[in-house]
Amino acid sequence: MGTVLTIRGLSFSYDGRRKILDGLDLDLSAGETLAIMGYSGSGKTTLLKIIAGLLYPYQGTVKTHDAKGGIGYIPQNIGLVKNLTAVQNVAHGALGRIGTLPGLIGKFPQEVFEKAYQLLEDLGLAEAADRKAGQLSGGERQRVAVARALMQNPSILLADEFVSDLDVINAYEVMELTTKICRRNNIALVMTMHDTYLVNKFADRVAVLKDGKIMNEMPGNQISIKTLSAILGGGPVE
Repeated sequence: MGTVLTIRGLSFSYDGRRKILDGLDLDLSAGETLAIMGYSGSGKTTLLKIIAGLLYPYQGTVKTHDAKGGIGYIPQNIGLVKNLTAVQNVAHGALGRIGTLPGLIGKFPQEVFEKAYQLLEDLGLAEAADRKAGQLSGGERQRVAVARALMQNPSILLADEFVSDLDVINAYEVMELTTKICRRNNIALVMTMHDTYLVNKFADRVAVLKDGKIMNEMPGNQISIKTLSAILGGGPVE
């Protein structure tokens, strides 16, 4: 597996005083599933936003190595358009490639809709493709958000606490389907999470973040609440 992301000496501050990220180094391989864990405020979301190109300026370097694939991003607030159908929401993920006009007039090329339907089928949501997003359950909406991000043909998929609002069964199913698709298509998945059970089941590697630095890295199947608490010095992880 080749490297798709290299981060060196990454530092960032919102106010010019307190560093949210402080000299962080990170490498990511194609097809790898990486979980970022840590306290609330440790810089997890900030890190994803910088990788996605949503925050700037910063110190250090953030370099992607796959010219063919972009970066897909699933924010905590997934932001689906409620009065559009699931498949229409997914099709909007292609706007970066085909321009904004199709989204404004509601007409996408046939191949875009075909891929959108296929992604929803891959995520177990084929029967709900033509239902409006506002009529979907929480787990169904989350799958639509995953499909929309995958419509960007990413080499890296970023997911910010994307199953934290779901019940255990739905969270497991969304994680299982998402990681399966990413591994099949050699897409690197970087996700911020606080659930050690899901990380243990689905992550290849865990990076534990504290005070803007990676304190520890380990295989995903070695993480536990006890291990995480020992690294972070106790207290709840969010």
